[in-house]
Amino acid sequence: MKARIFLYLFVFALMYAIFEFVNSKRYMEAKEKEINQLEQQLYSVEADLESYKIVAQQADQDLGLKSNPNAKAFFEDQDIDIDSLSAEIENKIISQNQLKKDNPLVPYSGTNGRVMKINRIHILNNRWIIAEFTDGLRWGEALISYFIDDQNQLQFDTQDGVLYDGV
Repeated sequence: MKARIFLYLFVFALMYAIFEFVNSKRYMEAKEKEINQLEQQLYSVEADLESYKIVAQQADQDLGLKSNPNAKAFFEDQDIDIDSLSAEIENKIISQNQLKKDNPLVPYSGTNGRVMKINRIHILNNRWIIAEFTDGLRWGEALISYFIDDQNQLQFDTQDGVLYDGV
């Protein structure tokens, strides 16, 4: 009798072990399939991201002073070199950043004693510039118009801006 109980226990334990093995194998296969699907999605998203980066770079190159034929013609008629003008515009705008005062071209004030400074600019054409600014907490963009006066001096005028709050 005792031997039969041990035999039944042994058979029951063996069946339970086989059941657990098959069940865990199915679970592992399902999880591996899910991982493979997620990896495929990841590769797809990464490929899309690369293509979007290429499109963004192309758009950045297409939308600018150097790629705008009308703006080029405007400055060529006035015998102005676009490369030196671009460098001069950037230098004049960035040089207005001060240690303790906001850049006067930024339409917003810094917060909590912070100072708004222009980080970079993008010259769109012969009249418009987009400037990116920040105080380290908040950031934004400003639309700045520019022109060259009678004394060949650059004049800037901030038209509008947008401010994004930091986290």
